Amino acid sequence: MTDFAHVTAWCGRIRMALAPNTASVLHHTLTDVAARLAGSGRGGIADTALFPDAYRRRKPSAAFRDRHGAAMRAEVVAAFSRVLGAWSGGTELELDLAGARDLRLVLAHAQSAYLRQPRWEVPVDDLFATRWGAERTVAWLRELEGHVATAALARDDVPVFLEL
Repeated sequence: MTDFAHVTAWCGRIRMALAPNTASVLHHTLTDVAARLAGSGRGGIADTALFPDAYRRRKPSAAFRDRHGAAMRAEVVAAFSRVLGAWSGGTELELDLAGARDLRLVLAHAQSAYLRQPRWEVPVDDLFATRWGAERTVAWLRELEGHVATAALARDDVPVFLEL
């Protein structure tokens, strides 16, 4: 069986067609990360892994996270809820641009659960920065997020077809 994810865009809508196995694995991955963000599941994800430092120095950055971390995490958790609420794990998913924004946010933050260090510090080609056995998951999340971003930014009069 071939795994695939086709992302198409036309007239402000994004459509993903996924192989059954791809859909199942992606849905399970997103559900697992959502549970970990909410504090259940096999381990939480710290704000320091989710959000980059706001300042060059640690103390001001920690103070920024203290002030804004809960609100930022709540937005990420809400995006996971909206995506998983709109998608039952089937092989097709159609989104408007707001839904595509949520999906991009979810795919980007989901990587945090599978990396040894924050995602903004990991070079794109360094899959050794992943936790044991998560190389493929991180590669898929990165590629799919890039495809959704490309499709969302497409002009309305030019259809886009991207294959993962």
